[in-house]
Amino acid sequence: MVRPDQKRAAVRMMQAHNVSQRRACQEIGVSRSSMVYKPRQPFKDEVLAESVKALSEKYPRFGYRRIGVMLGWEMNETINAKRIYRLWTMLNLQLPKKRPRRRRPGTDPIKLQSGHINHVWSYDFVSDRAANGQKLKILVVVDEYTRECLALEVAASIRTHHLIDTLSRLMTLYGRPKFIRSDNGPEFTAKAVIQWLTDNDIGPAFIKPGSPWQNAYVESFNGKFRDECLNREWFYNRKEAAVIIEKWRNHYNHERPHSSLDKQPPAKVSGRKYVA
Repeated sequence: MVRPDQKRAAVRMMQAHNVSQRRACQEIGVSRSSMVYKPRQPFKDEVLAESVKALSEKYPRFGYRRIGVMLGWEMNETINAKRIYRLWTMLNLQLPKKRPRRRRPGTDPIKLQSGHINHVWSYDFVSDRAANGQKLKILVVVDEYTRECLALEVAASIRTHHLIDTLSRLMTLYGRPKFIRSDNGPEFTAKAVIQWLTDNDIGPAFIKPGSPWQNAYVESFNGKFRDECLNREWFYNRKEAAVIIEKWRNHYNHERPHSSLDKQPPAKVSGRKYVA
């Protein structure tokens, strides 16, 4: 679909080649009055368009709705989503469409639903590699109720004692979960981990083998993490990766609007106290 501003530009181009305005408007299909129309608030839209463009460059995987929410926070006012969409299309800022994931038919529902803060945590691993060839194994811990990312622990490998130490530290900072959900990976099913969970009155909630959709919250987070951080950033080594990933985690918790939380960042909704 050709936008009105593009049609007007085509008319002006024809005029530059000695075609009358009347003839050009007839050929392109626009009214002559539109050629002299001046927007009522061009400067205001120009300033907003620059802000939209700047934020979209900073967060290229965000859509117009999330960008509009963040601009509203900055300007301390509510900005109409249709207005943002109009500027978004004018600036050609459409995101490339993702291929829909194929889902297996007849999947089992997640029986354990989180009902309050620290009710159910979920954890998983994400792998990547730094530019110098170092492997990155990242432990992801998410509170399913608040959607907060409680940890993104970066290491070459994460063994049982490292996993237990991380969970112990998170409990000291944020409190004890009632349950913790995971797949059946060897790190999560290790006897020492199960014993530690039992000793701390935490119920392990294992999903069925080959059923990652039953760990939907952490899987959804992993997709955002890879799309907005791992696929965008360049890590020279593991140490630099840990710093950049932790910075992104803080952005996710404190600044990024979450669609499931009425466009609020997770930390604002939970009211959880964070320790620097």
